[in-house]
Amino acid sequence: MMNTNTKKISAKVIAAIVATGLMSFCGVIVETSMNVTFSILMREFSITTNQVQWMTSIYLLLVAIIVPLSAILKSSYRTKTLFTVASLFLLVE
Repeated sequence: MMNTNTKKISAKVIAAIVATGLMSFCGVIVETSMNVTFSILMREFSITTNQVQWMTSIYLLLVAIIVPLSAILKSSYRTKTLFTVASLFLLVE
């Protein structure tokens, strides 16, 4: 017997899931690209491997700080505004 109480998922929820997935994927790509381009970063900035690894560590530390900070920001600003600003930061990066 079929359940007649099935509910459809709204388009907004699907869009939010897709947007979250895309932003997460972009974050992983940025972090991975930093590790893959160590030699290019070392040559471009004339730095050692140790220094470029610290640069990556600092970047990941900043990400770790921003994640809990986002809960505070979410209580102060609209989600749409935060998402737009985060997307612009990603594009500028």
